[in-house]
Amino acid sequence: MNKTKINGLLAAFGAATLMGFVGFFARHINAQGDVIAFSRMLCGAVLFFFILLGMGRLKDLTRYRISPSMVFSGIFMGTCLSAYIAATQLTSIANAVFFIYIGPIISTILAIIFLKEPFKPITMFAISIVFAGMMLIVGLVQFNDGAVTVGLSFDAKTFAGDMLALASGVGYGLFLFLGRYRQDVPSDVRSFWNFLFALVGIGALFIFSQPTIAQMTASDWMWWIAIGIVCGFGALTLCTIATKNLLAVEFATISYWECVVASLIGIVVFSEPLSTMQFVGGFLIILGGTSEMAVNGIKGYLNKQAAAAKAI
Repeated sequence: MNKTKINGLLAAFGAATLMGFVGFFARHINAQGDVIAFSRMLCGAVLFFFILLGMGRLKDLTRYRISPSMVFSGIFMGTCLSAYIAATQLTSIANAVFFIYIGPIISTILAIIFLKEPFKPITMFAISIVFAGMMLIVGLVQFNDGAVTVGLSFDAKTFAGDMLALASGVGYGLFLFLGRYRQDVPSDVRSFWNFLFALVGIGALFIFSQPTIAQMTASDWMWWIAIGIVCGFGALTLCTIATKNLLAVEFATISYWECVVASLIGIVVFSEPLSTMQFVGGFLIILGGTSEMAVNGIKGYLNKQAAAAKAI
């Protein structure tokens, strides 16, 4: 693999790892979901502004034309995260998780259709394996007494939550897909605009959600800033780098690593139990996420061996 691909893979793993900490931070913040999402975008925009300022590169913000893909990728980034957190409050966690994790599948399909990205058999295997692993690790599919039960359930009372969850998945997929455009824009400049337009999107949602911060204590504010730095500035910046350097399906297979990280945090920090099926799900995610890299590495090694044999 070339350096660009390696950087993209490392950024994708880093992004998924930091995204896995969202639940850890959110449990310490007494605030609505969109208020928490706002922190992630605000910290990212502010920190990137000062980074560009410190590097003497503020002019780069006007050097590159702002295109619709840059505007909407940011808006979708902010609104999909807000919609997901709101969905967890109005429908089951299983439904919310399932719908948002169709996002990487949507981005892959769009990239294949509109960007003509390749879709190899090993890629199909990888994306299928990690999706199955996700359904196991979050408890969407369980095996009890020889019977298979699916955690998805639909009810008129949770219709609004289910629609918000679906919107979060579609928005996530569009954010990842649009991130494949404008390869000419440096990652730090692109990240700044992503965060800024995400703030616009979340700000528009405030009109309807009308959140309050009156109940937040000093501790809440400290955790609010922390999630903004770690899961906002850190995770979403790495996500921007990954989507720029990887094919949509390559990022999609790695993005499910977030489920494994979240489960590990639940075990280590909150003493949550891990069932056998969740363990299998984690294994499938790791297998699927690394399978294409392993196959490419083996092919590269065999090609070098064959070339060396011919030279002799």
